[in-house]
Amino acid sequence: MKPNSLYAQLELIQEPLERSAQSDYAIGRVWAGAKARLCPWASRLVVYLCGSNSLRVTVKRIGYRSVLGGDREGQTVYVVYDPVTQQRHTFSSEHDLRVWADQRYYQ
Repeated sequence: MKPNSLYAQLELIQEPLERSAQSDYAIGRVWAGAKARLCPWASRLVVYLCGSNSLRVTVKRIGYRSVLGGDREGQTVYVVYDPVTQQRHTFSSEHDLRVWADQRYYQ
């Protein structure tokens, strides 16, 4: 309810400022644009400062070259680095790696 202007002047009641819907829309649009530009940078900064807790998996093929220069088929090895415990683990199969990774979270 808007107070009477004469009554408001006598009682020193401040009249609410009328905000235009257009200025609210413009501010919201600017804020949304700034947020869209800053969010990727902020997430990169957090990862840089805090590091990542995700596992790093490297697939290596252990084998050797034959005397004639051809590649012999070697064994595939999965080397996993766990940044939480700062340990490396080596697995001979992808299945063993997945089992270990699943059990890691329940320990």
